[in-house]
Amino acid sequence: MLIEHQWNEFHRDGFMHLGKVLELDEIGELKERADELALGNAVNPSVQMQLDTGGAYDALPGAVAKFEAGTLLYRKIQGLESDDLFARLIRQPVFQEVCAQTYGKHASISIFRAMVMNKPAGQGTRLPWHQDGGHVWQLDRDPLVTIWVALDAATVANGCMEAIPGSHHLGLLSLFGSTLKDEHVAIYCPSERIHALEVPAGHAILLHNWLIHRSGINPSSSPRRAFTMCCMDARTRSVLTGNHFPVVYGDPCVDPHPYIVHLEQERHELRHMASEAEKYALSLRDENLMLSKSIQQATGYAKSLEQEIVRLGRLRDEVERYAKTLEAELRARPSFALNASNL
Repeated sequence: MLIEHQWNEFHRDGFMHLGKVLELDEIGELKERADELALGNAVNPSVQMQLDTGGAYDALPGAVAKFEAGTLLYRKIQGLESDDLFARLIRQPVFQEVCAQTYGKHASISIFRAMVMNKPAGQGTRLPWHQDGGHVWQLDRDPLVTIWVALDAATVANGCMEAIPGSHHLGLLSLFGSTLKDEHVAIYCPSERIHALEVPAGHAILLHNWLIHRSGINPSSSPRRAFTMCCMDARTRSVLTGNHFPVVYGDPCVDPHPYIVHLEQERHELRHMASEAEKYALSLRDENLMLSKSIQQATGYAKSLEQEIVRLGRLRDEVERYAKTLEAELRARPSFALNASNL
């Protein structure tokens, strides 16, 4: 059970060491499961994975359901709230206590993301100074706490997290969230304030989501793996879908808020209107194609009439020339002249 002194330190610093939460055999099972998922030897359709390309955070590839070839050079495996082994870890009583203290004993708790983060041996991605929150997460409210569990010992030598104690009191430096701007780094992250969050394997840390933190690469000969989960009020929804997230403590949110029901109805109506508008647009396109075809046919017929008129004009000229030729020939004959004098 956490005591008042620990909570006071958390409110002051923005992080709290929760102590040992895993035994050695449990650590081994969890690391093995993560590696087996990355290698493709274990399959979970709810899981997504990301390769670690080493170095630059901005150069990372997107997450995929499965690597083309099994590898241990992964950066993260997410969706682990659906895995039986990791679900046991999520249900730790101390984690439930943390959430009850943060969100209230009445609140059900859901998970935004539960994942294993990995810095492969001799590699790893350099994560810049950032805060966990803001519009980039596309949630209708900001989660407040993340629980981080070391599966391998996290040390300065293998690229452990570094934080700026007390920086959560600044609030989000950007409503968008995520990576800090250079001017904010210069102001709030001087070298003398940086605190290395070294953690033994099997131990956990509680982090306030607005705490400014970063991590480096792992130059050591062993991987550095950790399990992390972001816990939030279960009423939290995705602003993209309106959906809730998996509930891990308490009762699921069954009855949606009336405003959400109204939004759903409005979205349904808008989708119907959009569908009808699309059908009408397609009918106009088809009608336009038919009109274009008719115009082409009429244009072709008009051109054929023009050609016929030209042909008939030429024929008329030829007939007139022939008539004049005949008349001239008749006038030139003697019989024509004699008959003409007898008139």
